[in-house]
This record gives sequence, C-alpha cells and structure tokens, in this order.
Amino acid sequence: MLAQFTGRADGRPVSRLLVELLVLLIVSFPALAATPLLRPNDRLAARPEPAPALILAQTATHSLVLDARSGQIVSQQPGTSAILAADPGGRLVLSITYDRVTVSRLPSWSTVHVLSIDSEIPPAQAVRRAFPALGDDSPRPYAAEVSPDARYAAVGFVSMAPEPSSWWILWVATLDLERGTWASWALPVPGAHYAYLLPASNHLFVLARDNAVANFDTAGSLYRLDPDTGTLQGQVVLRSAEPGFAPIAGTAAARVPAVTGAHLGTNTLAVLTERLELFVFDPTTLRRVEHRAPISAEILAREIAWLDDDRVIALTQTEELVMVDLASATIATRLPLSGLFGTQLVGADPTTGDVLVMGYPIASEPGSACLYRFGLDGTRDTLSCGLDLNLYERRFARTGPLS
Repeated sequence: MLAQFTGRADGRPVSRLLVELLVLLIVSFPALAATPLLRPNDRLAARPEPAPALILAQTATHSLVLDARSGQIVSQQPGTSAILAADPGGRLVLSITYDRVTVSRLPSWSTVHVLSIDSEIPPAQAVRRAFPALGDDSPRPYAAEVSPDARYAAVGFVSMAPEPSSWWILWVATLDLERGTWASWALPVPGAHYAYLLPASNHLFVLARDNAVANFDTAGSLYRLDPDTGTLQGQVVLRSAEPGFAPIAGTAAARVPAVTGAHLGTNTLAVLTERLELFVFDPTTLRRVEHRAPISAEILAREIAWLDDDRVIALTQTEELVMVDLASATIATRLPLSGLFGTQLVGADPTTGDVLVMGYPIASEPGSACLYRFGLDGTRDTLSCGLDLNLYERRFARTGPLS
C-alpha cells in the first residue's frame, strides 16, 4: 500500500489527494476524449436568432404573415380583423375586432387569450365614471401596439356620447398579455383627435395630436405613464417654433401642423411634426433636450418611419416618399409614388434601407391593395396584392428590425 508517491522531478512526495485525482482523470479519459470540444462558433450559434422581418396583413378572408423582403406567405389563418398589432420579436399577434381582442402565438396562430370589448370592461367603466355623458355604448378601438417584451399591449379607443350629441373622447388602456386581463385604469385624452402609442418595457408613452386649430402654436402633447397602474408620471405640451397654418402643396388647402410620430431610442425620445419640426426629450423625465425648427415649408408629412436615429422616411400629403437627414436638417431623397393612391407607410427596413408601402394601384380592382418595397434609388418591387387596407384602422403590423 503506497503511503506516498514520488512522481515529481525534484523527488518530493505528491499528496494522496493528487494521486486520486490523477487516477480519476486516467479512468475518465476515454469519455472525455469522446466529448467534442465547444468551438467559438458553437457559442455564437447558441445565441437566439434575431427576429425576422415580417409583415402581418390580411385579405378579405385570411390573416397573413408575409416575409417583408420577398413577400412570400410564411403562415396564414382564416379570419380578419379591424386592427392588427404584434410585438417586435414576432411572438404574439393581436387581432382586434369591434367586440373582442384575440391574442395568438406566432407562427402557429394558436389562441392564447380572448378578451371582450364592451362598455363593461374595467377601463371603459373608469372612463364612464369620469364622463357620465358617454352613456353605455361600447368603445371602439382604433389603434394598438405591443411592448418590446410582449408583456402588455396599449390599445387606443374612441367613446362617443349618444345621439344627437356629437361629443366624443379618445382614451388609452393597457392589456396584460401574460394574464389576459384588462387594466383597471384608462387615460382620457380630451381635445385630441389621434394618439400615437409607444409602449416601452416599463413605461408607456402617449403622443396626442391636439386640436391645434384652437391653439395655433400647439403641435401635440406627450404623456408618460406606468403601464400597470396608469399613474401619470409626466406630461409636456409641444409648442411649435413657427405656429400657424401650413399649405398643402399642389392644393389650395392648408392645415395647422401637428405631431406625426415618434421614435423611442436608448436615451432619447424624438418627436416629429408634419412640417418635420423636431423635438427631442429625455424619456425618463420628459425634459426637452433639443428643438429644431421645421425643415421644409413645402413638405407636409402624413406618416413617418425611422431608418435610424438620424434618418427618417416620411410619406407626404402629396403621395411622395421623402428621406430626411436630421443630422444635417436636409431632404436627402424625394420619390413620387406614381400610379398609386390611398397609400400607407408600413415601415422602413434599417438593414437594407428600403421602405415598405401599402396602396392601391390606379388600375386595380376596388378593395385590392398591394404591398410594395421601394428602394431610395427609385426601384419598386410588388411583394403581395389582394390585401385589405383601411384609412382609419391599421390592417397591418410589422416585426423584427422594421420600424
């Protein structure tokens, strides 16, 4: 029985513990040798795949998931909605009709939750308590957005007073996507005729287009809320540096420019108006950190999408795509959408620099819109046709890197 083993070059004894470890290693060597080594590329492959660039759209009979770069149908499901919304990761989709919200998992379209929309849901009751003149009519949804972590969704509603009154009000509520329940609170936005929804993981931002005719210098209002409790954490009014009416190019009409969209970055919240007037805020405090005058007197943007923090795509009132360089405050590209009408800006692809637009070809059958991919060099690809489009309700959604 060995008491000690002199295996070192200097002849000094090796401890019993080390001997036992050496024996264990020798016995285990065949199994270790059979185990493949983890290469650096294996570590990279183990990371989650980035969310694909997808467009959710619908025909007269089916809801579709389309590849945003080829137009190929990835999956489809019978049935249609008034409003579609999806999280950026492409995990969940909200299909909203006037009386219910169906939450489904992609790409299988398996149902996760079904919630009703009527005057008895908790946020609608909260609005009625604050505004009794609204009566018992069901609210009508007009927009929805899903948070980046797919934890909750923000939904915008319109409630109207009974006839003969023409009074109405916009309000916003949230939906817990994990539990499938409505929040108990609502944020009324009196005086607004539209409100953009920007859900972050822990905060909800609401950007309201105010009735600026009554206040020529007011472009909109920005709210910051706790999405779980509805606690209002901040509010700021956006006042234009150049108030007044702005003409719509090519027509005798004019309008008071209002906000037309926002972009939530890592440390900033940027807002643009129809005249491309830029407001930049600290999202944690809503303190304004930058304000730039309108870029162009002749351009009136209808919808916008961000390629990155400095480049914005605008769809104008005159059916034109415009690429704006915010860093230099210049118009970099102007692309008329010839041959189309009723267009809507679906999104921008930061990976390729292309722009996705839905619209009706002038020679098309009524009610048959197409999805197009435009390059800023003027190229145009038709990705899909026979799609449903609505001016007042967003019948499409985007996922992945699309903005």
